[in-house]
Amino acid sequence: MNDNTEKNTEKNTEKNTENNTEKNTEKNTENNTEKNTEKNTEKIKKEQNFAEKWDKIFDCGENMNEDNKKALNVMKTEGMDAAINHMFTDQETGRQLSYSEMRMRYG
Repeated sequence: MNDNTEKNTEKNTEKNTENNTEKNTEKNTENNTEKNTEKNTEKIKKEQNFAEKWDKIFDCGENMNEDNKKALNVMKTEGMDAAINHMFTDQETGRQLSYSEMRMRYG
């Protein structure tokens, strides 16, 4: 082979490698995003079911203060992560609560 042919072969090989790497990275990212979304959806559904059962077993609507009712409702509709975020946020100011402040409100 002459020098130009070798250089062109090297350039094409590098380009193909780069393109394949980009395509594989995009595919892996899409697959991971789909898997994570599915896992997250399953997790939230389990948490919502837990909150529904908890509410029925302990008749929370009658035996809970308003702050706890709202937090339970967030858990039933949005899942545990959202409920934790809700409980650590002052609902009037949006300020993050300390652990002790959260415990004073929610027990």
